[in-house]
Amino acid sequence: MAVNPTLDNSPKTFELADGPAEARHGVSARAVLIGFVAIIPGVFWGVYGDVVSQTDLTSTSLMMPPVLILTVLLLLNWLLKRLRPRLALAQHELITIYTMMTVAVILSGMGMIQFLCTTLGAVPYFKTPENEWARYLNDVPMYIMPKLSAIAGFYEGNQPVPWSAWWKPLMFWSGFIFAMLLTMTSINSILRKQWMDRERLTFPIVQLPLEMTEENSRFFRNRMMWAGFILAMALETLNSINFLYPQVPKVQIRAYDLQPFFTVAPWNAIGYFPTTFYPLAIGLGFVLSADVSFSCWFFYIVTKLENVFVAAAGWKAAAGSTPPFIGQQGTGAFIGIALSVLWLARKHLWDVFRKVFLNAKDVDDSDEPISYRGAVLTAIGGFAAMCGFCVAVGMSVMVAVAYLGVYLLFALTITRLRAVAGPPWTMGPDMNAMATIVQPIGPGLFTQRNLVALAYFNWFSVEMRCCPMPTTMEGMKMAQATRIRQHTMTIAMLIAIVAGIAVGFAACLFVWYHYGAGTAKVEPWRTGMGRAPFNAITGYIDNPESTGTGGVVAMVFAGVFTLVLGYVRTRAVWFPLHPAGYVLANTGTMYWLWCPFLIAWAAKVLITKYGGIKGYRTALPFFLGLVLGDFVTSSLWALTGSILGIRMYRCFPV
Repeated sequence: MAVNPTLDNSPKTFELADGPAEARHGVSARAVLIGFVAIIPGVFWGVYGDVVSQTDLTSTSLMMPPVLILTVLLLLNWLLKRLRPRLALAQHELITIYTMMTVAVILSGMGMIQFLCTTLGAVPYFKTPENEWARYLNDVPMYIMPKLSAIAGFYEGNQPVPWSAWWKPLMFWSGFIFAMLLTMTSINSILRKQWMDRERLTFPIVQLPLEMTEENSRFFRNRMMWAGFILAMALETLNSINFLYPQVPKVQIRAYDLQPFFTVAPWNAIGYFPTTFYPLAIGLGFVLSADVSFSCWFFYIVTKLENVFVAAAGWKAAAGSTPPFIGQQGTGAFIGIALSVLWLARKHLWDVFRKVFLNAKDVDDSDEPISYRGAVLTAIGGFAAMCGFCVAVGMSVMVAVAYLGVYLLFALTITRLRAVAGPPWTMGPDMNAMATIVQPIGPGLFTQRNLVALAYFNWFSVEMRCCPMPTTMEGMKMAQATRIRQHTMTIAMLIAIVAGIAVGFAACLFVWYHYGAGTAKVEPWRTGMGRAPFNAITGYIDNPESTGTGGVVAMVFAGVFTLVLGYVRTRAVWFPLHPAGYVLANTGTMYWLWCPFLIAWAAKVLITKYGGIKGYRTALPFFLGLVLGDFVTSSLWALTGSILGIRMYRCFPV
């Protein structure tokens, strides 16, 4: 069993480079059954918590429902070990259950089925003579949305779900989502060996569930872990009580904007500059390698200085673009990361090519989630199916290929960032995939039919915190760490995907038909996001000019700069700047994470400098305890709000 000596920022139990000989567990039927059953409350609670009690249960990389349900299963398993040891679940079964939940719950989160549901009825319900949205109904087939008679109840509430009015769009969009997940899983299967066995990426997000379920671990007997747990629990409990009873004092750990303190030009152009002290963010930041955490907060400070420099220089650009083009830089950097990932994997991808087309005997894919030939064919078929769904709605083939290609590059980047940096949440670039293909060349080159079709497919790219691609890759990583055969874990994940789609639609429709998507009983942002793409294309149609060259230049610069950073790091391992930090700093991700990552970086540097690797190992449980305590406490308060039907304190992200 080979041990990786380079991952000095990972718990020692997960430094194993598990090869085919190590993967000896299958997926038990009872684990799949329990996982399937657990998906139902996990999804329903996730949707209800997001929409009604407004506690954002699914927007974080570690989602509340799976973490809390796993915690409950561990308590029940602890009892079984004492009463009926033979019935107790093993770690690989617990990880199978947890993986199924993560894969399923994320499908009903923000940016996925939640946004899809609010998109489908937006045009019929919000059309007016002034916005002229009625014209858009002539450009798409009516079977992609519910019958018009059923839309009013969706927004007004107090009605049963009219399933007969929804079955056609449910079938259509379920097929699209399944094709998307199949494509993503196939791409992950192709890249798995490169990321896990060759580059040995750390996957910080999976370390907590692996530590929690490790059978011989002292994690729950570690005093440092409980110290971190209690500290996070105390902070979140105090603030939750303060939300209900304002006379109780609170500790400011959520966003506190420093911008008002910068009153003198050009410093008053610094922009939104919040400090936060989220326990989970500090805990996850400590798990990262020091160069990644340093780069994240360093490049965020650079973006603030860019704003100041632009104001001092009096730099102004054409209408529709704003120097220093942070959003465009983020988009270019996202594309740059995806291209660098493919470049780093070029030798591995050549091996895959040889296996698929030349049947190379020296390339072993026996323990891959999907055989390389199957993965390549499935990825091609899945992407073709996604394009087919887009064309059926009115998109041209060229636009569909460009749009979905850009989206998958973004999804690949988010998956990579989760594997390298493991931020508590990962936002996509400010320019989503639709804006990325439309704005640089100008909306005037797109027909109205293409723009309307893009609007109906904008729901999964406009908000990427719930991008599902990382969950399947992380499932593969956890399968490797717990020695589960990859193809059996893939089968479990595919079952979870089907269940997640079905239960996700049911949960969203039940909640919105009961409470009303247009009423004050629900969180209004998700309803607004259903209208957002149609507002965007209305702007495109009314103003068909391109947005100028400044943003395009910024995108190209950021992409090249990201590639250069990646190249330098392959030649000089000591180089302190990591491209992941530059990418994250130029999106909304680092608004709320730069300060916790600064604290975590400083703590890690000091501990490792004066305590060495032993000091790091001693301190690690404390920081993982911060993560677990924050999630469990926040989950319990959110669950309380869901049970009582009241709005609760949002522990994060704002």
